[in-house]
Amino acid sequence: MLQLRDLALRSDFQLGPIRVSPSRRLVEGPAGKVHLEPLIMQVFLLLLDHDGQVVTRKELFDQCWGGVMVGDDSLNRAVAKVRRIAGLVAPGIFEIETIPRTGYRLSGEIVELLQAPAEAGLETDQSDHLSRRAVIGLGGAGVVLAAGGAAWWIDEEQDRRFEALVRKGNEALRGSIPLPDGISALQQAVTIRPRSAQAWGLLGLLGSFAAQAAAPNELEAAAKRAEDATLRALAIDPREPNALLAMYELQGSTLDWIARDRRLRQVIAVDPKNVSAIAELVMLLQAVGLTRESWDWNERAIAMQPLSSDFLGKRALKLWILGRVPQADKVADQLLDMYPSVPWVFWIRFVIYALTGRAKAAQALMNSERDKFAAPTVQFWSRCLPALDQPTPEAVAEARRSCFEASRDAAQLATNAVMILSALRQVDAAFDVATGFLLSRGPVVRRGKSTVGSDSSWRVNTQWLFTPPCAVMRADPRFLPLCDGVGLTDYWRSRGVEPDFMRT
Repeated sequence: MLQLRDLALRSDFQLGPIRVSPSRRLVEGPAGKVHLEPLIMQVFLLLLDHDGQVVTRKELFDQCWGGVMVGDDSLNRAVAKVRRIAGLVAPGIFEIETIPRTGYRLSGEIVELLQAPAEAGLETDQSDHLSRRAVIGLGGAGVVLAAGGAAWWIDEEQDRRFEALVRKGNEALRGSIPLPDGISALQQAVTIRPRSAQAWGLLGLLGSFAAQAAAPNELEAAAKRAEDATLRALAIDPREPNALLAMYELQGSTLDWIARDRRLRQVIAVDPKNVSAIAELVMLLQAVGLTRESWDWNERAIAMQPLSSDFLGKRALKLWILGRVPQADKVADQLLDMYPSVPWVFWIRFVIYALTGRAKAAQALMNSERDKFAAPTVQFWSRCLPALDQPTPEAVAEARRSCFEASRDAAQLATNAVMILSALRQVDAAFDVATGFLLSRGPVVRRGKSTVGSDSSWRVNTQWLFTPPCAVMRADPRFLPLCDGVGLTDYWRSRGVEPDFMRT
């Protein structure tokens, strides 16, 4: 077993651009220097002593822990810390390869240095396996290279702080804490570990969400910050899943439907438990009319996050879309009990009431929980609900006028208007609004920038076209040309699938 006194007795040695001082537990290189815990230095030296050969897990436990029974997590954490040494002092000098169910081995440039013959005139004390290589690669100069940047201290306290900050970022991703708090935590995390692709990737993803919600005068700067963090993550690890998703979010509707689908599946292939990517795929599949496939992915997400108001809310909406209204009601009612302060769950309960012949219940809910709805939404629906309750010619005419007016000003209200007009059997008017909003053609087109909701985001979130009220549109010969205009038919053809309404 390696002990502290063994570290104190070992000579300093040079390996190409890095210098290792076991007695001081210090590794230095052109990018910086790092002080190691005794255990981490012992693991590092044992890997070096094996000259690129495999070190079994048993050898590591025996030599560094003295055979004491510790969990695999302890070994995994120790190896992870050794892996970080290269990034902190001399990026690219070595890697640690995991040999499944066996152990670990060093690879990279450092192995060639370890296996090089000893320099002439150097000390060759065989009791110290590494002293014979004291200055390999620098001609015996034995000079410590000037260390650029600050010293990084790897210790348990630092690790705990880093992990706590990353957990906070993940909590923001799940919506448990405000987005700015998660971003602030991750900004601290990347100062502790500037080579952490995970931390940079999470920062980029949260930043992309913040950019989507930013005020117009702050959007460009917010997007740039998110892009910078995302690119930092991808430079470290081109497969970092949150960074890949962040780039997807930043590019948004500049990607066509099939490219968006493939990007999301790429992220999920890398990280099958990436709930954020699954959530995006759930929405995309519903937006292209594949409700049943969307349902399957949503249920997969619920299995990972059983109490998510987001996924449970989508379950209620999909039950409604699939014609299972009593089941949708049960989920929606339960959500109101579970999340009485979340506006999203009130919207779900409201829209299912409003578009299943229960306009009075919808109006009562909106009146009692007015603070859960945006003011333009309240004004608009209050003018349309009477027609949904009693479709007299006067009420329908008022609803039609309100739908046209709102659609010229607000992206989200345009999508609501299409569902309302379809429910009222005003099919021509529904197509006028849909064509104006999606294709900028016809009598109902935008007057200017939308006051509620982003046009670009709502134009790729076409879930509303595949809701029950819009069945009258889907049965109309004008529907497929509308889908062709927004690229949906290209998507169906590229994937070789038919939307649910074609199959039923």
